[in-house]
Order: sequence, then structure tokens, then C-alpha cells
Amino acid sequence: MGQMQAAGLYSPPPPPQTAPPAPSSPAKDDEPPAKEDKIENPGDMETLTKRAKDMLPQPFDGCKLVLNKGLSQFFQTSHTIQLGSNIQPAQYQFGATYVGSSQISDREYRPVMMGDMSSNGSLVGMLIHQYGNWRLKCNVQTDKSKWVVYQSTLDYIGSDYTASLTLGNPNLFQNTGVLVLQYLQSVTARLSLGAEVLFQKMPGMELSVLSLGANYRGIDWEAIGKIGMHQWSLCYLHHASDDLTLVAEFEGVPMQGESILSVGYKYDLRKANVSFKGVVDTQWNVSCIVEKRLDPLPATLTLSGLINHVSDKARFGIGFSLG
Repeated sequence: MGQMQAAGLYSPPPPPQTAPPAPSSPAKDDEPPAKEDKIENPGDMETLTKRAKDMLPQPFDGCKLVLNKGLSQFFQTSHTIQLGSNIQPAQYQFGATYVGSSQISDREYRPVMMGDMSSNGSLVGMLIHQYGNWRLKCNVQTDKSKWVVYQSTLDYIGSDYTASLTLGNPNLFQNTGVLVLQYLQSVTARLSLGAEVLFQKMPGMELSVLSLGANYRGIDWEAIGKIGMHQWSLCYLHHASDDLTLVAEFEGVPMQGESILSVGYKYDLRKANVSFKGVVDTQWNVSCIVEKRLDPLPATLTLSGLINHVSDKARFGIGFSLG
């Protein structure tokens, strides 16, 4: 939900969808619908451009160590240590995840509860629960002793549409807060159209923003767009093969006269258990992430690099995940 993020709200990463996690073959994005006239649920507006963004690397610097430990079939913990980062000081994070036994689909279970506490006192928490077609999502975030984000989203998931209502940071005493209405409809088996309306009330100021979204899926490509009065986001994915996906993303803020174009790729070398992600953008940033699964161990080695030839800056990171 791009407009919510622009308003200062935080959307934590999505929780694991299985309980317990089990290896499965990922669905092919280039697989066409089984029937041209079969219309399915298109998802929601909040995650409309998420698939394209997940294809692009998110570089980091310094050293990162992640240890995941499953304590039971439904409960697991994680420990993260990050050192030597130029972006943020060294810190330790403890996370806990609970996934319930109520099965929603082949790969989804509810409820899901996640919490993440860092050594500086910050906390991020999330709850997702679903009953029938109704889904509730609650997010909270604190910065030491201050509440930064507290928002709730109620979704109604229809057979070919999703309607959402989000209330963020409500304050009855100061009469402030954010209200977001979203709707995404499958028009055909390949085309989805949606709209988002954001209302924000601040001391002495009121703001409303309208955004329109669309998603069209071809046999081996996908085009996604989300255009609002304050922010544009256009994405294009091309599945060149089962292992290679090309991505182009354009983001702009018309009122500030700022825009950025990113072109990247994701390549999976399956026989070697290696995944490559690379991107170059119009701000002269060139970044890449390499992930190597260390079979038969449940471990992953990650190498990250970013260089900007104009500003003469470079960052390098190495990560290791176990469990």
C-alpha cells in the first residue's frame, strides 16, 4: 500500500504461510490460466506491485547472521545479529512466530502471530487471522518507548474481488489518523482493475488521495501499474525462461519532480542451488545479491554488493542463515 507508506505507516514483511514450513515446488509465474474464462481472486491492492519488487535485490552491508529454530510444529524463533553496517549500528534482534492449525488453503494456515524485538528497544508485531471470507491484519511498531505505527486492516475476499478497509494511527484526542479504502476486481482471467482512496487528517490539515491500479498477465509476461496523484509505480515482468525473469520498474513523485527507473533480473541456477538478483537504476546504483543454499544443511550463504560510480561509494555485505 504505497500511499500508506508515504504517509509514514509501516508494512512489515509477510509471515510464513505454512505450519510447519515444508518444501514445495514454486508455481510458475508464466503459467497461463487453465481456462480463459476462469476468473479467480486477484489478491489485494496492497500487494499489487509486491511480486515485481521481490524480484529486485535489496542490498545490505556489513555482516548478518540469522539462526532460525523451530520449537514445535506451530512455533519458531529467530536470532539475528548484524555487525559493521554503515546504515545502522550493530544490533541484535529476537523474533518469534506462531502459525495456527486452521487451514485456509493448501499453503496457508491461520492465525499467524509475529513479533520482532531489537536490542535498541524497538518492537514490530503483526497478527493475521481469517474467518471464512473475512481476514483481519493488525500491525504495531514502536521506536523505543514511543508508538510509531498501530494499524488494522479488514479484508473481504470474494471469488473474484477483494475489498479492504484500513485504519492507521487513529487518535481521538487530537482528531488525527489515516483511513484507506481499497478494491481490486478481476475483470477477465488476465486483467484486474482496482482503486484506492486514502483519507488522512492531521492538525490543521486534511488530505485525500485517489490511486488506480491494474494488472494484466500474458502467457510469459506481466504488466502492473498503480497511479495516484502523489505517486506512480509501473512494473513489467518478462519470464524469459523457467530460470530467468527480467524486471523493469518505474517510480515517480510528480509533485516533487522525482522519478527513478530500475532494470533488473532474477536468475536461478537450480542445479547449483544458486540464485542471482541484479539491478541498475537511473541514480547510477548497481547492486547484486547472490544466494547459495548449502545442501544438505538447512543453511544459506548470501553475498550482497552495491556500487555507485558517480558518488564513488560502495557497500558490501555477507550473510549466513541457518535453519
